[in-house]
Amino acid sequence: MRVMVYCAALGGAIGVCLAFVAERIADQYEHILIREEMEAELDAQIALHANHPEDGRLARGDWKSVYIDRPGQAPTSPPELRNLVPGIHDIGDAGHERFVGIRAAPPGRFTIVRGLPTSPARERRLTEELLAMIALGIVLGAWLGRMLASGMLSPVLRLSRQMDRADPGEELHGIADDHRSDEVGALANAFIRYQVRVNAAIEREVLFSADAGHELRTPLSVLGGALDLLDAQTVQAPARRRIERMRRSATEIAILLDALLLMARPEESQDAAPRTVDVGATLAAVIAEYRDELAAAGIAIGVRCAPDAVIQAPSELLRTVLRLLFRSIAGGAWGEHLKLDVDAAAITLSTSDPTAMDPDGSDPAQATASAAATGDANTTPARRSDESGGIGMLRRLCGRYGWTLATADTPDQAFLLRIAMAPTGPGH
Repeated sequence: MRVMVYCAALGGAIGVCLAFVAERIADQYEHILIREEMEAELDAQIALHANHPEDGRLARGDWKSVYIDRPGQAPTSPPELRNLVPGIHDIGDAGHERFVGIRAAPPGRFTIVRGLPTSPARERRLTEELLAMIALGIVLGAWLGRMLASGMLSPVLRLSRQMDRADPGEELHGIADDHRSDEVGALANAFIRYQVRVNAAIEREVLFSADAGHELRTPLSVLGGALDLLDAQTVQAPARRRIERMRRSATEIAILLDALLLMARPEESQDAAPRTVDVGATLAAVIAEYRDELAAAGIAIGVRCAPDAVIQAPSELLRTVLRLLFRSIAGGAWGEHLKLDVDAAAITLSTSDPTAMDPDGSDPAQATASAAATGDANTTPARRSDESGGIGMLRRLCGRYGWTLATADTPDQAFLLRIAMAPTGPGH
């Protein structure tokens, strides 16, 4: 569209220039014709009065007047013309144009005055013709611009459609086959080279993350087994608390490894395909895992889950997301009295009224709470950053699979954190 507008403007400018040139050419051609006509008229008048030197029948009128200033007689030509040298002169004024032809001959000095009155109809027709020329230039410019834009952009648009149709990770070598010898072919080859570099970088990152995750799982499993044996042989309470902290740290590392493996999972992997996940069962398992830790931290949380809620998501995604979220909650990043609402569309964390909490925790799918907090509870925590709230990895994992994580921008918002779940695979 822009090319067409630019060409239309260029056509209009060219039309104005052509109209100006045409007007000047027409004016000059008109003067040339009048000069030639007056030269012929002077020849005819001289020939006529050479045979009849005393003939006084001379033309007089608005269009043409003939004067002969004979030797020895009083001049008859207008006074303002007597000092003009022989030749053709243009003495037009604002009202109309006048041309004067003067020539000296044996019968006397011949003067012919030829008038060219201004005609409104003629001027209007000339203006209309010039405007038509300008309009034609604009129309032709727009048409040529459209043809030029279509010819220039059609291969680029075709290349764009080919790239849109290509599956993620698919090689794009065929997109340059139709444009090997032009600029579009060079652009397509640049896309291919860039895609090769990007795919290589992604593959290196995926392999590194997967290898690192798998390599770290083995020492973590060994560490977990050693901690279990050590816990079974230890009876002192201080030592058992230190062992418990070590076990929690190992669990956090395992959760982070699970998140890394999910983010490093290739899109063509079978594990990345969406599957039906029971939201209530997954949530209950995670709550059971963190119940004691929440109680020890003095955090009370009421949980509501929609019955029979299911989502389509890759395996382990929902469980890892919930574990990362509860890890952040257990760390005290969001306050001590909280409410978690979960359904098939979103996970919403908000503050809760301490008097409205249900402390029994009998049904984790409907209302689950840890032990009541001791001391003063901060029911309106300040807004935390991703790092201080421990949700940096959670945000990246949600972004990888097309889920949206939002935190409260102001203290008066209805939620602290909200994760909108979408039934999509990685990269969407």
